[in-house]
Amino acid sequence: MNQVVFFENIELRYDVTPVLKNITLSIEQGEHCVILGANGSGKSSLIKLINCELYPSIIGGECRHEILGHERWVVTELRKHLGVVTNDLHTRFAFDCGYLSGFETVLSGFYGTIGLFDHLQNSKDQMSAAESAMERLGIVHLRDKRVDQMSTGELRKCIVARALVHPIRAILLDEPTVGLDIKAQLDFIEMMRSLARSGTTVILVTHHIEEVFEEIQKAVLIKEGMIVVEGKKEEVLNSDNLSYTFNTPLEIEMRYGRYSIHSKM
Repeated sequence: MNQVVFFENIELRYDVTPVLKNITLSIEQGEHCVILGANGSGKSSLIKLINCELYPSIIGGECRHEILGHERWVVTELRKHLGVVTNDLHTRFAFDCGYLSGFETVLSGFYGTIGLFDHLQNSKDQMSAAESAMERLGIVHLRDKRVDQMSTGELRKCIVARALVHPIRAILLDEPTVGLDIKAQLDFIEMMRSLARSGTTVILVTHHIEEVFEEIQKAVLIKEGMIVVEGKKEEVLNSDNLSYTFNTPLEIEMRYGRYSIHSKM
């Protein structure tokens, strides 16, 4: 299984309204990828197809939907191989689990739960794996800190560590720096780079080109439910493609290995 994602001619509808049309996409193991698009472009629906919250509306014929080589997954089993970090998940922990410690937040990744329950028995191996995930991200100092005392960036890192308690092959990050201040954004981007360099395939979904870090190799632009262009990052991320994707004249600049964007209006 060398492909994390393999989609061919995917269509997704909510009731009778198509939200994704003719989606063909492949992401290889080790091929770090960014998916860029405006709000309402279909990014959230594409995320749900990748993490198997949703399946294509039409199956059969030339349509293929495979994640890590399988057409269907039990979601709890998929989480052992594909980590998922979304703003919805962050919000649920922030509002519902303020009483948890950082370590308990990470440990909950073994059960796919929002919080921990008294009947759950944690093994020594699970405890050790949670400790290792926190060490990997450099957040051991958050072990005993309560969620309701954490900054947005601290909690976000705990949620990433939560995904890393399993030996995942890939991690899907949805708008990961939303709500972070400048320093926390830079810290988080460095953490993403570290994950990429360690062999975990990173799939970054965003509308901020500034988040695209050096190790990303592939770029996918989505607009109105369709992939408009995909390919090597250096070929895809240019002023013409971004202007079309975001419906506004834009100028893209690359400095020190990172992108910045400016309006041409």
